[in-house]
Amino acid sequence: MIQPSLSFAEGISSTVAMPDDDALWLALARVKGLGCVSFKKLVARFGDPTRALSTAPSELAAIDGLQRDAIESIVGFSQWADVDNDLKRIRSAGITLLRYTDGDYPARLRTIADPPPLLYVKGSLAGADERAIAIVGSRSASDYGRRVARDLARGLAAFGFTVVSGMARGIDGMAHETALNSGGRTIAVLGSGVERAYPPEHDKLYQRIAEQGAVISELPMGTKPMAFNFPARNRLISGLSLGVVVVEATEKSGSLITASLAVDQGREVFAVPGEVGSSRSRGAHRLIRQGAK
Repeated sequence: MIQPSLSFAEGISSTVAMPDDDALWLALARVKGLGCVSFKKLVARFGDPTRALSTAPSELAAIDGLQRDAIESIVGFSQWADVDNDLKRIRSAGITLLRYTDGDYPARLRTIADPPPLLYVKGSLAGADERAIAIVGSRSASDYGRRVARDLARGLAAFGFTVVSGMARGIDGMAHETALNSGGRTIAVLGSGVERAYPPEHDKLYQRIAEQGAVISELPMGTKPMAFNFPARNRLISGLSLGVVVVEATEKSGSLITASLAVDQGREVFAVPGEVGSSRSRGAHRLIRQGAK
């Protein structure tokens, strides 16, 4: 079991094993009240944010915007047994932890306002993924929408672009599958733990993406696909990409959230016009009226 060294808990013998880097990052990820923005502040202050675990409370209190409950949670952190269990599950599932300070952390994602401190990766990210376009749209896609998503993904893969999407039913799944069938790379961003496919019927697609690209999540292992996870997930889809293409979307579609986040992040937004009167295309048509390409 991982236990803290002398610098983490006064009075413990110096012969106790020092937690490895992954353990320290997982410990910080468990700190209540420490969000993505606060994590960036720790990086700005210390370079290595895990130094906060052995820093005096007074120095933490000097960090602008770091809340008192986060400081108390950092100073009093003791959940090392849980961290140990997390590490065992991660490694047994073949998951890689990609840390915000790692050189191969996606450079474009690092520039957003609230980049995730940790990415859980099934498969592998590559330098070529810096040339990425997101394709998103309706889960209940029409034949027209599926055809357009297929044509776009095939063309993007042919030009060497990585296709990013959320592995949902409909447009997302079609975009991933076509990129793979075209010999291209694709990244799926989940709103749940990365260790299993969601939705479950995409298990084979999940396996193919992990072999020919990456399935990623910022959420800890075992996190269920709750509805409130997906808007936050969408910022990663746009954050990884040069631009976002909305193929089909109703007026209340989550794809419009992705498009809005893309605008905030300075990404291009594209929308595919649909059939006149089609409810599936009202969201895309609204984006076009608002200036989407």
